[in-house]
Amino acid sequence: MVPICEQRARGFHWELRFLIRLHSSIAADVHAQTVPTVKPVAGPWEAGQFIFPSHANKARKSLSGIACNTGAGSPCLVVFDEGTLAHYVVVSSSGYVIDNAAVPLRSSDEELDAEGATTDGKYFYVTGSHSAKRKTCESNPGSRHVIRFAIDPTSGRAKLDTSQHFADYKDTDALWRLMSSLPALSDSIGEQKCLRTEPPEKAPNLKGQRGVNIEGVAIRNGTLHFGFRGPAKDARAPILSVDAVALFESDTPKADATLVEVGEGRGIRDLVQVNDGVLVLAGPDDDVANEKAGWILGLWDGVHADVAKLKNVTGLGLDDVKLRKCDDELKPEALAVLRDVSDEYELVILADGMCDGGPLKFVIPRKPH
Repeated sequence: MVPICEQRARGFHWELRFLIRLHSSIAADVHAQTVPTVKPVAGPWEAGQFIFPSHANKARKSLSGIACNTGAGSPCLVVFDEGTLAHYVVVSSSGYVIDNAAVPLRSSDEELDAEGATTDGKYFYVTGSHSAKRKTCESNPGSRHVIRFAIDPTSGRAKLDTSQHFADYKDTDALWRLMSSLPALSDSIGEQKCLRTEPPEKAPNLKGQRGVNIEGVAIRNGTLHFGFRGPAKDARAPILSVDAVALFESDTPKADATLVEVGEGRGIRDLVQVNDGVLVLAGPDDDVANEKAGWILGLWDGVHADVAKLKNVTGLGLDDVKLRKCDDELKPEALAVLRDVSDEYELVILADGMCDGGPLKFVIPRKPH
């Protein structure tokens, strides 16, 4: 016979476990009910196709970042996680136009794995993923770079010097070292650090290690913010912030990391600066098990904190988007702001897996109902 005290203890522990599960369930239900969903109002837009010298079909479906200058008709720089070339596009409220003038990002043939781009009007900035290769966990040093180059104020494109090279071009690998100094990221830095928590596809004998994986960058008030798809843990993903000038011109730049609450199974897929902070696009993290986690947009105020909550979180309703014959899948990875006014954002979201970005237009209320 089980003693009365032990019976009571067992009952207490069972009730405690039940209450914890109930609280988690209620929290999840409330979250689902209180996050509104917004569907695209237009798209996918068609505008010809990006031209690449090799592996064009694959590269066309790998758009991963966009950096737009303000002003109607100004060109945006778009980057791809395949190859080493960027391109320009002009985006408006009714569509976009592709410019196939090739923009070589680095002189090296190493895979930059460009995952994010941003601009402050003076420079374009492009970041590599800084990650190991997804399928094999092989190190990819070519991705551990952030580059910047000056913008010609007349054309809105890269400024060229007398030798037709980018003016004021700088390339730094300092971010890799900075990440090692931050507790939120240091365990995820190193050689052959497998992404996610699961074994890689082509190396099932290896273990997932939540290796770093940058997928977005935004500049605001002179600070570069880098958003991470991984490591994501406990419904949070890191944003690393560093002074833009110091990153490229100081021997000892300093950085800090903010863990942003993006929801279980999600990581950051892009960032873009707006008037009142930084819009965060979050979607499935690196784990295959979380590929149905769903996509959200939320506002971060851009101020460092140990942990930060997103404001005005909105879900992206993508179920009705029709894939075209050329498209493989819809993975939103690039944000462009068309209008930033008192009551709403007008955005274009471009996707990896869609031919030529498959742009979708959204109108997002600042305070969703």
